[in-house]
Amino acid sequence: MTVLSHISQPKRVFYFSYQGRVYKLDSDSIWRLIILVILVGLSAFFTAVETAFLSLSKIRLQNMADENVKNADKALKLLENQDKLKNAILVADNSVNVGAAVLATELAIRYFEDKGAAVAVIGMTFIVLIFGEIFPNLLAETYSENFSLRVSRIITVLIKILNPVIIFLIFLTNLIIRLFGLKINKKPRITEEELRTMVDVGHMEGVLDPEEKKMIHNVFQFGDSQVKDVMIPRTDIVAIDVESTYDKILEVFKKEQYSRMPVYRNTIDNIIGILHVKDIFFFDDKKEKFDIEKNIRKPYYTYENKRIAELFEDMRKKRLQMIVVADEYGGTAGIITMQDIVEEIFGDIGDEYEDIMDEIQQIAPGEYIIDGLTRLSTLNEELGTDLESEHYETIGGFITGIIGRFPKKGEVVVYNNLKWVVIDVYRTRVKRLRLKIEDPVQFNEEFADRKE
Repeated sequence: MTVLSHISQPKRVFYFSYQGRVYKLDSDSIWRLIILVILVGLSAFFTAVETAFLSLSKIRLQNMADENVKNADKALKLLENQDKLKNAILVADNSVNVGAAVLATELAIRYFEDKGAAVAVIGMTFIVLIFGEIFPNLLAETYSENFSLRVSRIITVLIKILNPVIIFLIFLTNLIIRLFGLKINKKPRITEEELRTMVDVGHMEGVLDPEEKKMIHNVFQFGDSQVKDVMIPRTDIVAIDVESTYDKILEVFKKEQYSRMPVYRNTIDNIIGILHVKDIFFFDDKKEKFDIEKNIRKPYYTYENKRIAELFEDMRKKRLQMIVVADEYGGTAGIITMQDIVEEIFGDIGDEYEDIMDEIQQIAPGEYIIDGLTRLSTLNEELGTDLESEHYETIGGFITGIIGRFPKKGEVVVYNNLKWVVIDVYRTRVKRLRLKIEDPVQFNEEFADRKE
């Protein structure tokens, strides 16, 4: 009979000393320590993944996918389903953190006995905070785009593996929410105020020009504005009486230089149509035979509280250029044109009949006509003024800020030896001003001193 004997191999043991005490580190403890390091590394990885993906710009990623950048389509798909991504990272990150905590506690108790639990808690808190959270967060924010593209395949596989667990957890969470009678309303991932702030920050950092910033803000305001905010009010309407002669109508068109005007009977509250200038100039019969009622177009009406975004769509579909705004009593509150609506975004457009005026026109020594959209920096450079504002970039806005409300035609503002007269306004905007320097000699001397 053959007797087989098994001689077990002794474990490899290492010794180290700390504060006069000798500690034994066997191979089992070494393997546990290696696994602990791997788990902390995985915790750092999952933290970096979450930070990197949430730092991505969806628009930028869409452009990269359109350009066939490697893995951009996978990263975009993950970003479009953020709930699954977050849940997968949550499950994976918490799993490795719990595993790391258990291993750390076992090792600490083995070597520090009664103090082991406290050592494990303090040590793991420090390690996870520094190496599992702060450090990977900083790296992920810095290299979010490149990192996300590289790990998108791995995370896609991870989500597929953890999908049953994720579904169960979502079901369990919803069940608990229902039991407590709670309602979870999903909010937009980004609000209008956050977008406005992003635009302001982009302008401050030089990414957006002042004109671009203003136009984007106008788009936001466009969605909230109502017809009554944009329309030409009743008091400013230039209209034609239906009883007017051909010569009278022609005279009004020449004077006002409008392409179309409303036609009324008896009172402006009874607008019966819109007359186009071409119907006057291309009338090839005797002017005595001109019948205004046969040439006017049917008027379309809207109400004061309608959003201009909706009205713009209506006018675009029906190809309308002018609409009458009715008040609550059925009278005329004002009129609104397609140009008025477009100018809400792009600013004053003007037309082919308006003269192009220089921003600054000198009309006498120390006296100027200035466009309301002239920048303060341009005025300071050209005229030697010292105008500064944190809130306004143009002289029109600056004067509005001084007055504290929308200026009226003829208003006078005296500021730092400068006399400003509002000579033209368009709704809420100052179009032109007259500047008079009270003491040109003293002003020029001060300007020369500032230049020196």
